[in-house]
Amino acid sequence: MESFLHYRAEDIQEILDRVDSTLKKLSGKTVIVTGAGGFLGGYFIALFQYFNSLTNLSPIYVIALDNYVTSSPPGKNDPRRKDENIEWIYGDAYLGSKLPNRVDFVFHLAGIASPEHYQANPLMTIDAAVNSTRALLEKSLKDKSRMLYFSSSEIYGDPHPEFVPTPESYRGNVACRGPRACYDESKRLGETLCWVYENYFDVFVSVVRPFNVFGPGMMPKDYRVVPNFVSSILSGQPLHVYGNGNQTRTFCYINDAIVAFLKILIEGTTPDIYNVGNPKSEISMLELATLVSELSHADVKTEVIDYPSKYPKDDPFRRCPDITKLTKDFAFQCEVELEEGINRFLIWAREAYPKIK
Repeated sequence: MESFLHYRAEDIQEILDRVDSTLKKLSGKTVIVTGAGGFLGGYFIALFQYFNSLTNLSPIYVIALDNYVTSSPPGKNDPRRKDENIEWIYGDAYLGSKLPNRVDFVFHLAGIASPEHYQANPLMTIDAAVNSTRALLEKSLKDKSRMLYFSSSEIYGDPHPEFVPTPESYRGNVACRGPRACYDESKRLGETLCWVYENYFDVFVSVVRPFNVFGPGMMPKDYRVVPNFVSSILSGQPLHVYGNGNQTRTFCYINDAIVAFLKILIEGTTPDIYNVGNPKSEISMLELATLVSELSHADVKTEVIDYPSKYPKDDPFRRCPDITKLTKDFAFQCEVELEEGINRFLIWAREAYPKIK
């Protein structure tokens, strides 16, 4: 198997092994992927392409949408460009609602999730989560398609301690004014739109709330903690931990997340909301810095610094998902532990990052 895009071929194969029977239900179907050039969107494209290359069934036809505000378009030598089962459209997610094609499944991943990026583009952030979501819901209503809306664990804000791990029933604790509001509140309104179209118009739309998904394919410019740390290690720079470093997160390796997303949309019998993450190994940012350093065998320092001016200071203190519902409905379990996921990321990054211009 050749290496697809920026990712480890072994990961794409591992995902396929876990969802082969699920993907067969997409055979011959037309799928929209918004945010196709992003971290998560790219994995769906790579997986669908690989599935099509192996199966004798009718291929999955993919319409890939992205405006590349926070990602890069496929290069002229990228194998996706020559794939007749992938149609690339340059533009924002709203364009998906205007396509004449009848669509069977909608993966609405488009959004600006990095704090540095959404502070620079607040109105675009709101548009992707609200206006594009409503337009795609109208498309799903017309085509009778299934839709998966990618919300965020950010909608919970900073949960009270008794609600950590956080269940889907927790109503959230976020500010409607402030540096994170354009992202948090627009994702919440996007969820409300999904609820309206589900309950008033019978659209099958499920919502996922990812918790710190990571893996190969994340670029240094994503400004996320794992690629930040790894990029610093590879360049011999100290690891910068913001605030006091005691804030905690749990991390879900990309393979587990993609499996969960696909099962929720394709195998779900009733539209619902699901946390997607790994509740194991809640870890502070200081502990994470130490772990990444040890696994990389790098002699680098960790420095606790103030939040940069472009990064919002109101970081939630703890973030950990309760995935009881996901486990019960889909017999789902995370299979890649944090240390293994970081090791895989390091192996990939050592080859990929030096090539990034």
